[in-house]
Amino acid sequence: MRRLNIDAVEMLPIRLLISIAIIAAITLILIMGSQTLRIYLAEHQVEHECRQMQSALATMMSSGVGRDLDDKDAPEGTKRVCRFLLPDSLVYLTFGGDPEKNNDGVLHSNLTEDGSVLCYKVQGGSKHVIWFPGKTYRFREGMLANNTWVIHGDGDSYIIRHGGTLTLVFELVEKNHEQYILIYGIDEIAW
Repeated sequence: MRRLNIDAVEMLPIRLLISIAIIAAITLILIMGSQTLRIYLAEHQVEHECRQMQSALATMMSSGVGRDLDDKDAPEGTKRVCRFLLPDSLVYLTFGGDPEKNNDGVLHSNLTEDGSVLCYKVQGGSKHVIWFPGKTYRFREGMLANNTWVIHGDGDSYIIRHGGTLTLVFELVEKNHEQYILIYGIDEIAW
């Protein structure tokens, strides 16, 4: 008759516990890595959309003609229509300002550096800023008044507060002989 090795039988529960702990640690590392990867991919997607928009606006700024906002009968300025596909985890994308200067979660539409900046943030990520050369890209939020798009108030930044597909119009305008890029969304407007 064979003798059982008592020491080997006692080691089985310990080996089982060690195997479960290793599997749990590997699973935890994979989960944390996938969350970090999701944040990275969402940030990369937003940056890619912003860079595409920047290249579309470069030709508008170099050879476009601005609509004079002081003249009600002025012809339309040069326009670019950009379609954005933004991740669902987007917290904000702002044209012309830093909406969260105090990092308190409260978004403001104040301008930064005369509107020559883009800021964006996705859930779980940090704030990213894209600076433009001063006085070239000066973004302003548009407002529809008497069937004409004008600068909202004294000038605010344009804030996108959600992900999804969004179509924005960028129009080159002039006010008091200063050039601006007027931004307005056309997805929610019934023509």
